[in-house]
Amino acid sequence: MLITCHNCETVFQIDKTKIDPNGQQVRCSVCAHVWTISADDEPERTLPKLNIDANRSEEVTSQETSQKLEGPKLRQDNPSSQKKKKANIFTWLLRIFVMIAMLSAALYASIIYRATITAYYPVMVPVFEMAGYSISYSSENLSIQNLQTEWRDDILRVRGSIVNNGSMRIHTLPIRISITDSSGLLLSTHEVWPDSTIIDAAMSVPFFAQITIDADEQAEIQVDFISHSSER
Repeated sequence: MLITCHNCETVFQIDKTKIDPNGQQVRCSVCAHVWTISADDEPERTLPKLNIDANRSEEVTSQETSQKLEGPKLRQDNPSSQKKKKANIFTWLLRIFVMIAMLSAALYASIIYRATITAYYPVMVPVFEMAGYSISYSSENLSIQNLQTEWRDDILRVRGSIVNNGSMRIHTLPIRISITDSSGLLLSTHEVWPDSTIIDAAMSVPFFAQITIDADEQAEIQVDFISHSSER
């Protein structure tokens, strides 16, 4: 016996002897529609969709599902998707370019201001030297204050302070003590380093020198900075 689903018009073949004479409900295996049939129902003559058994209907449903699942593969090739991918690639390339530019700028600034960087991080001095960049120390913001001299027979004692007049930590410089007699003749020069090689902003470090020299108290004493570089 053939029956037809009232909803999707799929035709099924069933055993007529198994139908309750008073009628019974059946469920469509394709669309799940439920309706009542009886053994006296006439078979449909027009068969728009023929399903011989339930297994066949499940096979057709499985094929339709697989076709639907293949749909997104076709959408991958549409122009809007390709434009979006190109835009994402351009965005990443732009980010990489900006990062490289920022790193290059930071590297350039570190080379230009290497004297200030090494004042805060002295361990960086050998790094710059290995890269071929020496550290030149400037006396621009340095000054000598509280200079005192004292003679004890042929011993001259010189003490004072080196002051950082700037707003950042800087390197100190060695100082040169020059001694000349009353006629202007240079008797002796001595190089002296202060107690610390680094001075914080608005701070000072002391220096002291004791020199043995055959001169009198009329000798002139001059103290100034000596240019210095980390290059050996």
